[in-house]
Amino acid sequence: MFAVSKQNTFIRMNLSQSQNKQWNTISKITFRFVFIYFILFIVLLFSSFLLEVPLRWFAQNILNWGADFEMLSTGSGDRSYDYVRFGLNVILALLIGTVWAIIHRKKTLSKKLIYWFQTILRIFLFLAMTLYGLVKIFKGQFPDPSLELLIQPVGEMSPMGLAWTFMGHSIAYNIFIGFAEVLGGALLLYRKTVTLGSMIIIGVMTNVAMMNFTYDIPVKLFSIHLILMALVLLIADGRRVMNVFLKNKSTKKEIHYTPSINTTLKKLISVLKVFVLTLLTVAIIIQCFVRFKATDQLKSKSELYGIWESQLFIKNKDTLPPLLTDSYRWRYLIVNYKKKAAIKKMNDSIDRYQFEINKEQKEVIFKRSTDSISHRFSYKLINPEHLQLRGVLDKDSLSIEFKRKLETDFRLLKRKFHWVNESIYNY
Repeated sequence: MFAVSKQNTFIRMNLSQSQNKQWNTISKITFRFVFIYFILFIVLLFSSFLLEVPLRWFAQNILNWGADFEMLSTGSGDRSYDYVRFGLNVILALLIGTVWAIIHRKKTLSKKLIYWFQTILRIFLFLAMTLYGLVKIFKGQFPDPSLELLIQPVGEMSPMGLAWTFMGHSIAYNIFIGFAEVLGGALLLYRKTVTLGSMIIIGVMTNVAMMNFTYDIPVKLFSIHLILMALVLLIADGRRVMNVFLKNKSTKKEIHYTPSINTTLKKLISVLKVFVLTLLTVAIIIQCFVRFKATDQLKSKSELYGIWESQLFIKNKDTLPPLLTDSYRWRYLIVNYKKKAAIKKMNDSIDRYQFEINKEQKEVIFKRSTDSISHRFSYKLINPEHLQLRGVLDKDSLSIEFKRKLETDFRLLKRKFHWVNESIYNY
């Protein structure tokens, strides 16, 4: 518990389970709001898809934002829908907290309530941080820079795209950051290490939140809530933390409240904790040696995978010169994964296609997402570095010769780690 201060009501809340002092009225009101808010946050996070009608009514009539917002997931965590849910979360917490305060204004807050509140936060944070960490460790969140990205000017990237490229470049850095996130969550499994775990989570997630805000990554709301949850857990041990880190004072052992739980259930929980920690440890150790990339396993590569730079471009028997102002002539054919291809023109405009290969007939088929018309080209691999395409696109007869652009052509991929650097290599 933090030292009592009249100026700071929130940290006066007696979250420490080893104490049983009288709470003042403001502290009890604040705790009830915090308790209800985070419980509602977790409940609404997993069940709001069942509450579409109330959410739209709330947005239309209370927030006056209108009810025309999308509830289907787009990958963003900062949609209009998320802010509507956030607004509902705040208002419900205020209303329920007020009713609770009026009904139980003279009652003290039980240790059991505090214990289960902290337990819920610990479980939620453990799951969230483990998921966050493992997708980084196994390179599922930040894939290697795509082929299209390799030939995209930095100035054309979005701030989020730049952050993803930075993070995706190094699997070792992903393992390091992911391990820190998993470690913070794993330490919450044991009450003796909750304080250390919450401090690690606050440090790691503050860095994540800063990236979300400064690189316009749309997970701002969720990352801030994870920090606040960890902060609530840290406040429970606030006084001892201040004594050790700020006041250079000795501190007493924390005596934790223990609810009455069946002995068999206690043993089962202990075994489950050990099993989970062992599984996470083994998975991380294996990944350090195997370097498994989840994104590469989920997306199989096309037979013509690569960046193909046009060397000769013939349209209707006329050879088009490689002028940078030409909006028709192809500069690159980029084949990323199966059924995906992009054509980058000389003026840097990009057309994206569904892409299929018929090996038996030596034929490739391009389809735009806007229509179902198939554009068929015969292909010939002269050697692994040279490709020929002949066919018709939008009634134009095309004959194109390509040369594969190798990974060693890109400084980002070619440059490796060096212990000794006689000069700075910064381009």
